[in-house]
Amino acid sequence: MIYIPITSARSGMVLAKSISAPNGMFALLQSGEELTDPIIEKLAAHRIDGIYVEMYGSDDIDPKSIIPPEKKLKLTAEIRDIYSKYYTQPYISRSAVESTRRIAETIVDCVLDREEYLMNMMEIKGYDSYTYSHCLNVSVLSIMLASEMGINRNKLDDIALCALMHDIGKVDIPIEIIGKNGPVTESEFAVIKTHPEKGVERLRKCHNVSREVLYGIQSHHEKIDGSGYPYGYKGVHIPIFGRILAVADVYDALTSHRSYRKAWLPNEAIEYIVAGSDSHFDQEIVQLFMHLVCAYPEGCIVRLSEGSSALVVKNYSENVLRPKVRLIEDSTLGHRGMEIDLLEDYDASNLTIKSILSGGDDSASIDSIVNQPANKHL
Repeated sequence: MIYIPITSARSGMVLAKSISAPNGMFALLQSGEELTDPIIEKLAAHRIDGIYVEMYGSDDIDPKSIIPPEKKLKLTAEIRDIYSKYYTQPYISRSAVESTRRIAETIVDCVLDREEYLMNMMEIKGYDSYTYSHCLNVSVLSIMLASEMGINRNKLDDIALCALMHDIGKVDIPIEIIGKNGPVTESEFAVIKTHPEKGVERLRKCHNVSREVLYGIQSHHEKIDGSGYPYGYKGVHIPIFGRILAVADVYDALTSHRSYRKAWLPNEAIEYIVAGSDSHFDQEIVQLFMHLVCAYPEGCIVRLSEGSSALVVKNYSENVLRPKVRLIEDSTLGHRGMEIDLLEDYDASNLTIKSILSGGDDSASIDSIVNQPANKHL
């Protein structure tokens, strides 16, 4: 299977991975379904940036899920139900926290039992409500980071709970600001900046929430250089949960489609995180992050520095910027179907990935690739 932007989807293509409905309750489309023009228009209307489709010669490419698709749908629905209670009650009950904790523990189990070591944000993304999928994705990445830091199981459950509830204070922010279709004004942003404290205030009376969880919620927008909010904490004075959440929260936000901008590609968001190391983010956590997230997910089409197009077939946690790729066209590098290991092949030491083909100016190239004759093996 290969990943293509929705603008390159064509009638007759076969969907390779199911797509969640906007409410996260069921699959909008099941894998194996043949695309039609109305279906493609429907997907575009749901602001779906890209899909996995079947392509002759790429059957061996099957990005694994950290959370199985069926379980992800169930967890997203449960998160939505919990948040609906938060919106309708003036306080957060003990039972609501316990329900959220059970979800957190299930996510920790999934992460610790994962087959795939690296997180593929193109694969994990749901196309349901941003709030619920964001909570889930931030939780997954936070658990992965905390686990790499050697944090014990009980604390992993806490960081998962903290991630699921990190934006709970936004329920007290006017909906016209939170749901604004465009960038917020300076005064609106000042209101948004109160949400960490509002979240802690809602949870403070819940005796079954640890101080670490409260401190994490309170500090997830603090920055290492002291320029964050709400208190301008600096360096190690920022609680460890807050430092972990800062990386996971920003990465997922950047790679998510919003009403006022398109989702960033994984490699672009990784570059942003790395650039913010030691100013916005904790440098040691960023180093761990660089071994946990795919810059170029399996199945995506990339442009190599030499000019050839290739398909990413394998990633390495040792260096997420140097995956194994498979040529999609004959070139000076070799014949179509030839694999080049950017990490291990000495002859490829000077070869780099220039970009992910993602529509727009790349549309013609993507069309020529996915429409090649079926007898032309990759």
